[in-house]
Amino acid sequence: LLLFMVSNFSAQIFNDKITVSELEAINKGELVVRNIEKSKNIGIQPFSPYVDKAIKTIVDLKPAYLAEVIQIIPYKGNEDLLERLEKLLINVQDYVGIPYYSVQHKAYFDLYSSAKLKEIKQDEHITTLNADLEMDPFGVIDTSITIEKNSDGLYYENTNLNNLKYSGFTVAKKGKMKSVITVSRLEDNWILYGIGGVDAP
Repeated sequence: LLLFMVSNFSAQIFNDKITVSELEAINKGELVVRNIEKSKNIGIQPFSPYVDKAIKTIVDLKPAYLAEVIQIIPYKGNEDLLERLEKLLINVQDYVGIPYYSVQHKAYFDLYSSAKLKEIKQDEHITTLNADLEMDPFGVIDTSITIEKNSDGLYYENTNLNNLKYSGFTVAKKGKMKSVITVSRLEDNWILYGIGGVDAP
């Protein structure tokens, strides 16, 4: 019965792009990172408005590089997750030190070496920010951030507002690098889903 319930629950969220081993890890509450390259390999289904919006955003981007992150955590004991996460995402200065793994170098590096908040606007449900995020080797990225929150979930989108250059050449144009984070409540769980991509050579 438990196996049937888990299988039925997972079928609401994931498609056949998710492997059995990935699904087992997700159902254990582990964080699963998938390097999927193309939007056709997205492993999640549009089971909530925010996830649907995330998928459409990335499909429209047509990225050449793409990765997604998935985790399921219980609602009980994490009732204030949306408030805690919103606070973390607004504090852009803490983006410094976020690690990323380089397959090419087989080592971890800081995603951003510096972060500066330039402007913030807030209303009841939506926060918009403008920040300078420095990323090696592209230099300072003029960044637009939108955070939307309601009682059932949260949506975060991060977009570059300037061209990204490498060795003097433009490798990604304005609006062609996006990171999206969604949190959606489904039954007694929070579904955390992140996806980031760039349309670059």
